[in-house]
Amino acid sequence: MKILIVGLGLMGGSYAMGLKEKGHQIYACDINNESIEYAKSNNLIVDGCDDASKYIPTMDMIIIGLYPNYIVDFLKKYNKLFKKGQLITDLCGIKTYFILEAQKYCGDAEYISHHPMAGREKSGVMYANTEMFKKANFLITPTEKNTAHAIEMMKALGLDLEFGRISVVTPEHHDAIIAYTSQLTHAIAVSLVNADTDIDSKNFVGDSYRDLTRIAKINEELWSELFFDNKDALLKKICDFERELDDIKTALINGDKELLKKKFISSTNHRKEME
Repeated sequence: MKILIVGLGLMGGSYAMGLKEKGHQIYACDINNESIEYAKSNNLIVDGCDDASKYIPTMDMIIIGLYPNYIVDFLKKYNKLFKKGQLITDLCGIKTYFILEAQKYCGDAEYISHHPMAGREKSGVMYANTEMFKKANFLITPTEKNTAHAIEMMKALGLDLEFGRISVVTPEHHDAIIAYTSQLTHAIAVSLVNADTDIDSKNFVGDSYRDLTRIAKINEELWSELFFDNKDALLKKICDFERELDDIKTALINGDKELLKKKFISSTNHRKEME
């Protein structure tokens, strides 16, 4: 396939790397010329520039790697260039917020969203790496407007990128669950790091702290958007977490060792079910 990737950041670059290895012809659009030149010189793309209109008419698939608030803007700008038979998709971390709006501006093409549950703490095409996809989840979030063909094409995309598990869910279910598995975990990591008041903490860091706080090194622009665009679902999960933390706090205050052990056993069993 001829595929256009819009936005050559970490994820866009990693998609380019993985899909080109599978024999697809990859083109890219990015406002940063340095990213385009890096991708060309490292054989991640056939060609690229800052104007998507140069490539859109000849593409089979368009993958949008932009922040949520820019996706609809991109579709509106190039609406008249999209053609029948093209598939347009995005890979951002929230869905309900914009998908129905996005589908209004895809012209004669078909718009179907997905979410790669993978990432790294670093940003930019120079950190592109397909290894992060190998055991990761690939979520496809169709609406009633999407065809069976489009869903199968997205499954093929996930297979080409070698994701570990591919699932098809509604946008609403996606956002409810992602508030827990992704957004809440980032909120906890940020809060844990910011709660540190001891200047000597760095000398006591071990694997448990590193594992829990790896994602506290966070892109403030992107994650502010994701949090606010999925605010209601995230607030509910924060309340659920606060109740569980309060149970541990109560057990400590009351000297209730059995309650504490019960919580530990429950978390151990639940975590094993996710492996």
